[in-house]
Amino acid sequence: MLKIGVIGVGYMGFHHTRIYSQNKICKLVGVYDVNESKAKMVAESLQTAYYKDVKDLIKEVDAVSIAVPTDKHYEVAKMVLNYSKHILIEKPVTDNLEQAEELRELAYKKGTILMVGHTERFNPVLKQIINYVKRPIFIEVRRMGPLPNRKPSTGVVLDLMIHDIDIIVNFLLRGKKIREINAVGNSVYDFTLNEDIANAVITFEDDTIVVLTSSRCHPVKERKIRIIQSDNSIYADYISQYVEVHYVPLNIYKHANYESFEMKVEIPNVIRYEPLRLELTEFINAITENRKPLVTIDDGINALKVSFKTLKKIYEQFNIVDKIRMI
Repeated sequence: MLKIGVIGVGYMGFHHTRIYSQNKICKLVGVYDVNESKAKMVAESLQTAYYKDVKDLIKEVDAVSIAVPTDKHYEVAKMVLNYSKHILIEKPVTDNLEQAEELRELAYKKGTILMVGHTERFNPVLKQIINYVKRPIFIEVRRMGPLPNRKPSTGVVLDLMIHDIDIIVNFLLRGKKIREINAVGNSVYDFTLNEDIANAVITFEDDTIVVLTSSRCHPVKERKIRIIQSDNSIYADYISQYVEVHYVPLNIYKHANYESFEMKVEIPNVIRYEPLRLELTEFINAITENRKPLVTIDDGINALKVSFKTLKKIYEQFNIVDKIRMI
């Protein structure tokens, strides 16, 4: 049986621990967190062990989930890879492109799986959406919500928008080349120098336009996507896991009775499921079946590159030279 540990048991790490503890095809060996009292509390609540030394945990397992703050991803992942263990690392893989590429090379060298936790890619609505996507003309995505209880370690682009960037460039429009990226954003809260709201317009070489809006200044949580095509409009809500497809006939205005036309609406049946549970199952299966996971380190780096290009546009808006140099 595959032996797994969790490093970092904050909000996301706790849910990794919870799901692993319920999984019948793996064994949750234990958890580690720099906050020992938190690690002990989570371990006791889920009937597993907590480790005072992270290296002791790594030695005991075949694989780990890494859910530490983003600025600690690189050092923790590098340590785990040097022990030749498989990793599921929360997104973004790192906050530095060179470090992400170094981790990729180390994983290849060690022959281990390095999967990136773009959880939304496992949302059941995507399995339905992809059945209707042919030639998108316009895609609009909104990922909004209130300020989280924890102090954000990154801006909203790497915190929220990167989910949708991954879905666009690595799934819905995979293989299509980006022509141009434009973006604006701003910091709203006094305690952070990072952007709290951002809007990006990505234009692809086939003229597909994607508009992404992400905010942590919104009173309610919102996760929605709309895809416009010549013969239909696809709408999906990631939270309620609901999909609608609205059909429009080609060249509608050439129809004699277009003014009285009633749009046909199809509501596909979405089998609702917790995306994180599907993600962790995929991680386990990829290890046991010795294959690439659905979301690879290459996907994670690709999403990171587009995110950094987006951030560069935002920083150029305010001429923030130091941050431009960082990316």
